[in-house]
Amino acid sequence: MSIDVRHSLTVRSGLTILAGSVVLTVALSTFFYQRIFDEQVTQADRQLQQLVATVESSAAVAAYLDNAELATDVVRGLTKNDIVVSAALQSATGMRIVSGDVGGFDEAQLHQFPLSAPFTPEESIGSLSLQPNRPLIEQRAREVAVVYIATLVAHSLVLTILTILLVHWRLARPLTALARDLHEIEPGSASRLPLPTHRRRDEVAQLVDDINALLAATQGTLEGERRLRQYVESVERRFRLIFDHASCGISLVDKNGLVLFSNPSFNRIMSQGRPAADMTNFLQLFDDPAQVNLLLLHAVTEDLPVSVDLLLSGELSGNARWLHALFSSVRNEDGDLLVECILYDISERARREREVQHEAERDALTQLYNRRAGERHLRQALVQVATDQQPCALMMIDLDRFKPINDTYGHEAGDRVLIAVSQRLSQSLRKQDVVVRWGGDEFVVLVFTGKNAEAVPLVADKLLQAVSQPIDLGGGRSGQVGASIGIVLIPEHGLQLDDLIAKADSTMYEVKEHGRHHFSIYREPASPAALNSGA
Repeated sequence: MSIDVRHSLTVRSGLTILAGSVVLTVALSTFFYQRIFDEQVTQADRQLQQLVATVESSAAVAAYLDNAELATDVVRGLTKNDIVVSAALQSATGMRIVSGDVGGFDEAQLHQFPLSAPFTPEESIGSLSLQPNRPLIEQRAREVAVVYIATLVAHSLVLTILTILLVHWRLARPLTALARDLHEIEPGSASRLPLPTHRRRDEVAQLVDDINALLAATQGTLEGERRLRQYVESVERRFRLIFDHASCGISLVDKNGLVLFSNPSFNRIMSQGRPAADMTNFLQLFDDPAQVNLLLLHAVTEDLPVSVDLLLSGELSGNARWLHALFSSVRNEDGDLLVECILYDISERARREREVQHEAERDALTQLYNRRAGERHLRQALVQVATDQQPCALMMIDLDRFKPINDTYGHEAGDRVLIAVSQRLSQSLRKQDVVVRWGGDEFVVLVFTGKNAEAVPLVADKLLQAVSQPIDLGGGRSGQVGASIGIVLIPEHGLQLDDLIAKADSTMYEVKEHGRHHFSIYREPASPAALNSGA
């Protein structure tokens, strides 16, 4: 029976392939024969155009000058090409030179090319006519097409033979081997039908798979259960490995803030000398327990993850330590809502961020606020002043006699002066006051005076005395500078920083014009009406 199946499949498959190959070859041969024939004829036409292009200049000169000798050379040169039967050059004045077959031109096959004057291309001076050798062109086209079609037929024949052999090799032989192997297998044994080598998912492979599936049904079930048990145990070990060795702290916390479960990293991050018993209350581990409690409730009630940076309790360590916390709700086996807490120690990152912010805001020399950061702090302070109705004073300070020191003793001595003045200004003011190095030897100070208006002159005198103290310039030398201070009162003189700076600056320059090393409070300019009434 196996031999009959093999022969039936081989014969029927071979006949089908052969018939399909013949039909396809005939169709393709007809199509490509005509296409190649047309391409060869078209190529011959292009050759005619190229011939005309090579003699076009000479032909134009001959027609323009009515030079019969030159015209004869042109048309004779064209007829020397075997694809040109005859050629004629006709000038606008009536000259006509013909070469080749003089029996006449076939108007249906005639190719005419207009000629333009050599120096005035827009002027037509005649034409050049060619009679192509159409029989020769078509004969060559047929020869090329026949060679191509013969190649195509030979290629198709070879492919057909190879396909028939492949069907026999890939279909008949595997079925014979499959039948033989199937008879040798005992039902219920562990033996399986081998899949023929180098086969993809075809009918033979599917048949082998189905038979093997029937043979392996019981054994496969048992093996599947065993593999599943091993997989579950492996997953549990992996999760335990991840949980125990994770660099982040992981814990489960109930809605009351009680730590139910935690990994070693959580205990390491949170311990910091705290007894283990004190680590059961999650809320008390942080600097703001109320905030953490609200975050836990939000994670439970909203069922959305909460991400936030939290400061650890000061009892844990002498240094400020920050954690990035991710809170998300989970349910235990009993259906109770718990909060999964994942914690990362970001203390070092927070410290670097503070250092970067400090470097960005501080003047590199004096460590005071630089102008950009100072403007931002001053504007924030003015907003708070407007909200709290708390009076304050803004002082524009410019050093006197600084330039002579800088020019005489050098920039290093000048830097010593600026550093000393900056330190004295900061030491003479309170922590809530703002001191800014405005640029060069100019400083801006915002003093919160409260409702005691008499404190402004006292603070200004204190600053003048502090600035005027001798300063060590290095190398056993000392120097002394003064200061001119322009003062505006807030909110009496306004609340807009740019306007206040301008008023303080103009007041400071008035101080410089009247002797320096003094202070003055801004006065609004008198109106014209007031000046006239005073007169």
